[in-house]
Amino acid sequence: MYKEFERFAKTKFTLEIRQQGKILFRSKRDGVSGLLTFIKKYGQKYQGLVIFDKVIGRAAALLFAYLKTKEVYGVVGSRLAARTLNKFKIKYYFKKTVPGIINKTKTGLCPMEKLSKGKTPEKLYDLLKK
Repeated sequence: MYKEFERFAKTKFTLEIRQQGKILFRSKRDGVSGLLTFIKKYGQKYQGLVIFDKVIGRAAALLFAYLKTKEVYGVVGSRLAARTLNKFKIKYYFKKTVPGIINKTKTGLCPMEKLSKGKTPEKLYDLLKK
Protein backbone atom coordinates (compact mmCIF):
# COMPACT_ATOMS: atom_id res chain seq x y z
CA MET A 1 0.00 0.00 0.00
CA TYR A 2 2.96 2.29 0.62
CA LYS A 3 3.79 2.49 -3.11
CA GLU A 4 0.21 3.59 -3.87
CA PHE A 5 0.48 6.22 -1.12
CA GLU A 6 3.74 7.55 -2.58
CA ARG A 7 2.01 7.91 -5.96
CA PHE A 8 -0.93 9.68 -4.30
CA ALA A 9 1.42 12.08 -2.47
CA LYS A 10 2.63 13.39 -5.85
CA THR A 11 -0.89 14.05 -7.21
CA LYS A 12 -3.14 17.11 -6.94
CA PHE A 13 -5.66 15.10 -4.92
CA THR A 14 -5.92 15.87 -1.20
CA LEU A 15 -7.85 12.72 -0.29
CA GLU A 16 -8.17 9.21 -1.64
CA ILE A 17 -10.35 6.52 -0.09
CA ARG A 18 -9.79 2.87 -0.97
CA GLN A 19 -11.29 -0.49 -0.13
CA GLN A 20 -9.43 -3.69 -0.95
CA GLY A 21 -7.09 -1.75 -3.25
CA LYS A 22 -9.93 -0.22 -5.27
CA ILE A 23 -10.31 3.58 -5.31
CA LEU A 24 -13.80 4.50 -4.09
CA PHE A 25 -13.44 8.26 -3.84
CA ARG A 26 -11.02 11.12 -4.54
CA SER A 27 -11.14 14.81 -3.69
CA LYS A 28 -9.10 17.95 -4.36
CA ARG A 29 -10.90 19.94 -1.65
CA ASP A 30 -9.07 21.35 1.37
CA GLY A 31 -9.65 20.51 5.00
CA VAL A 32 -12.20 17.87 5.90
CA SER A 33 -14.70 18.90 3.21
CA GLY A 34 -13.82 16.00 0.87
CA LEU A 35 -14.15 13.56 3.74
CA LEU A 36 -17.53 15.04 4.71
CA THR A 37 -18.70 14.68 1.10
CA PHE A 38 -17.77 10.98 1.18
CA ILE A 39 -19.57 10.43 4.50
CA LYS A 40 -22.70 12.25 3.31
CA LYS A 41 -22.76 10.17 0.13
CA TYR A 42 -21.92 6.73 1.56
CA GLY A 43 -22.30 6.98 5.34
CA GLN A 44 -20.71 4.00 7.07
CA LYS A 45 -21.51 1.63 4.20
CA TYR A 46 -17.92 0.47 3.63
CA GLN A 47 -15.72 -1.62 5.91
CA GLY A 48 -11.93 -1.81 6.07
CA LEU A 49 -11.18 1.50 4.38
CA VAL A 50 -7.65 2.66 3.67
CA ILE A 51 -7.39 6.44 3.43
CA PHE A 52 -4.65 8.60 1.93
CA ASP A 53 -4.75 12.27 2.97
CA LYS A 54 -2.36 15.18 2.49
CA VAL A 55 -2.98 16.79 5.92
CA ILE A 56 -4.38 14.90 8.91
CA GLY A 57 -5.43 16.69 12.07
CA ARG A 58 -7.52 15.51 14.99
CA ALA A 59 -10.82 16.34 13.22
CA ALA A 60 -9.93 14.13 10.25
CA ALA A 61 -8.77 11.39 12.63
CA LEU A 62 -12.13 11.48 14.43
CA LEU A 63 -13.95 11.26 11.10
CA PHE A 64 -11.75 8.30 10.14
CA ALA A 65 -12.82 6.68 13.42
CA TYR A 66 -16.46 7.47 12.57
CA LEU A 67 -15.95 5.53 9.32
CA LYS A 68 -14.24 2.69 11.23
CA THR A 69 -11.23 3.09 8.96
CA LYS A 70 -8.63 0.32 8.96
CA GLU A 71 -5.52 2.28 7.88
CA VAL A 72 -4.50 5.90 7.25
CA TYR A 73 -1.55 7.36 5.35
CA GLY A 74 -0.78 11.07 5.61
CA VAL A 75 1.79 13.37 4.08
CA VAL A 76 1.54 15.54 7.23
CA GLY A 77 -0.15 14.49 10.45
CA SER A 78 -0.47 16.11 13.84
CA ARG A 79 0.43 14.57 17.18
CA LEU A 80 -3.21 15.16 18.16
CA ALA A 81 -4.28 13.06 15.17
CA ALA A 82 -1.78 10.33 16.07
CA ARG A 83 -3.18 10.14 19.62
CA THR A 84 -6.70 9.92 18.26
CA LEU A 85 -5.82 7.22 15.71
CA ASN A 86 -4.07 5.21 18.45
CA LYS A 87 -7.09 5.57 20.72
CA PHE A 88 -9.35 4.09 18.03
CA LYS A 89 -6.77 1.43 17.05
CA ILE A 90 -6.38 2.71 13.49
CA LYS A 91 -3.02 1.92 11.89
CA TYR A 92 -1.35 5.02 10.50
CA TYR A 93 1.74 6.33 8.80
CA PHE A 94 2.72 10.02 8.54
CA LYS A 95 5.63 11.17 6.36
CA LYS A 96 5.96 14.16 8.69
CA THR A 97 4.52 14.66 12.18
CA VAL A 98 3.82 18.15 13.51
CA PRO A 99 2.57 19.29 16.94
CA GLY A 100 -0.74 20.54 15.51
CA ILE A 101 -2.27 21.67 12.23
CA ILE A 102 -2.10 25.46 12.02
CA ASN A 103 -4.60 27.81 10.43
CA LYS A 104 -4.10 29.44 7.02
CA THR A 105 -2.83 32.70 8.53
CA LYS A 106 -0.32 30.76 10.65
CA THR A 107 -1.53 32.50 13.82
CA GLY A 108 -2.79 29.48 15.74
CA LEU A 109 -4.39 26.07 15.54
CA CYS A 110 -6.67 25.20 12.64
CA PRO A 111 -10.35 25.81 13.51
CA MET A 112 -11.06 22.09 12.98
CA GLU A 113 -8.35 21.14 15.49
CA LYS A 114 -10.03 23.46 18.01
CA LEU A 115 -13.58 22.31 17.22
CA SER A 116 -12.63 18.63 17.56
CA LYS A 117 -11.30 19.01 21.11
CA GLY A 118 -13.16 16.76 23.53
CA LYS A 119 -15.52 15.43 20.85
CA THR A 120 -16.44 11.86 20.00
CA PRO A 121 -16.42 10.85 16.32
CA GLU A 122 -20.24 10.92 16.27
CA LYS A 123 -20.52 14.33 17.99
CA LEU A 124 -17.98 15.91 15.64
CA TYR A 125 -19.74 14.55 12.57
CA ASP A 126 -23.10 15.82 13.88
CA LEU A 127 -21.59 19.31 14.29
CA LEU A 128 -19.93 19.32 10.85
CA LYS A 129 -22.79 17.94 8.78
CA LYS A 130 -24.93 21.01 9.47
